[in-house]
Amino acid sequence: MQTKCVRHGQIEIGVIEHEGREFSALGATVIGRHVTGYTRQENGDIQLSTWCGQVMLACRSEVVERYWSDSLALMFRLPRGRFIVGYSLGMGMLFRGELLIGTEADARSMARQVADQFAELDAEDELNIDYRCPECGHRWQEQWSSACDSECPNCGTENITALTWTPA
Repeated sequence: MQTKCVRHGQIEIGVIEHEGREFSALGATVIGRHVTGYTRQENGDIQLSTWCGQVMLACRSEVVERYWSDSLALMFRLPRGRFIVGYSLGMGMLFRGELLIGTEADARSMARQVADQFAELDAEDELNIDYRCPECGHRWQEQWSSACDSECPNCGTENITALTWTPA
């Protein structure tokens, strides 16, 4: 498997080549007031990076709110009352946000609003997944964006395949 980045102006496209097939996705972009990148933690600070790992934004950052799914409402402080506010699926994951001019209180409020909007979009992709442990018979349900193997919360048996899944 090989990865590479292709740039077209301010748009980055991440490409993965695997078993003779090529898969691509929109990477880090800056279009008008909208910013897309990937979060990472460096020396305790949150940074935005490109799909290929190059730093896009390394400035004072703040986690405005941490959600149950480990997603984050984030605020990055820029000079002269400007902020990048938005939503990340979690550390090391996709960030979607926008430029805001205003006060810190405005930025915190807007970060939550943007996060709520994107969380709603992400929730539309969620699945309710049912499992039954083959070892102890315990049944449980989890919510994820794809049907994946899980670990029994009762006895710890790993790699249990989903029985069924339905849209959340």
